[in-house]
Amino acid sequence: MVRLHQIIAWLAMFSLVASFAPSNSTPRHRPPSSLDMAKKLRNKQAELMKKLSDAKKQKQASGAAEETPKDAKKLSDKEMKEMNDRRRFDELLKSNAGAMGNIALDGYLTREQEEAEIEAYRKGADRLFEGDPAPTQPFEELLNVKSDNALGDAGTKRLVPWLKSSNPSDYLVIVCDPRVKSPELREAVQSLNNELPKGILSRTVVINADTPAENRRWVKKSGLQSIQILSDEKREWMRSYTALGEDRWSMTMFVVSDERLQKIAREMPSISAVKTIHNAVKALEAERL
Repeated sequence: MVRLHQIIAWLAMFSLVASFAPSNSTPRHRPPSSLDMAKKLRNKQAELMKKLSDAKKQKQASGAAEETPKDAKKLSDKEMKEMNDRRRFDELLKSNAGAMGNIALDGYLTREQEEAEIEAYRKGADRLFEGDPAPTQPFEELLNVKSDNALGDAGTKRLVPWLKSSNPSDYLVIVCDPRVKSPELREAVQSLNNELPKGILSRTVVINADTPAENRRWVKKSGLQSIQILSDEKREWMRSYTALGEDRWSMTMFVVSDERLQKIAREMPSISAVKTIHNAVKALEAERL
């Protein structure tokens, strides 16, 4: 006959084993912590970067030619939009990676400008982005501040690079400001006139909303000689180039070439105008090597 204390010992052992058995009840899931979310974000970004890298390697291995602005002219509007979307997505990944090291990859945009451009694209803002077609017709309505006459077809052909027969692949830097008698623009133009290399300055034009007469008074008072200034009183050119801003008016820089907007810097501070333009041109020239 089994003794009582043996029975008690067996029962205790059975209870101990049962406590380790999996429960049939559904366990509670704890809410994800900030650390969990950060890990997921890093993993997702790493996956995107890997996919992008693999896609580029596959494209290089297959010998596919890289799309260039010259090839882009043959694309339909839908194909061009898809190409620009891929380019912006690529820039988004690069910007996020660069922000980790607090380094501006292109050298002509601050981190705030990069983030603002990404946010505008994410929200579907009605603005032109780098790689979009550069409208030609709006140049015809700009006024020559010396003669008060519109550029027209002939003046536009002398100004816009891809309409020139001598050097159609050249570039044009445009600095514009929709504010009347803008102190920030005038300060920036003075710096550009004095500090910008001659090779870039000769390819730079300023567009403002002042009348030709007001521009002549400003040029005479400031002693500006080497930079071309055009008047856009009705701001039609700036509206066509989405340079009026969604929230407020500010100074914008464009670099146009090959019928495309190659570089854009919105809300450009006057204090960094020379560096912004110099580095934007430098980046464009590096891409063409």
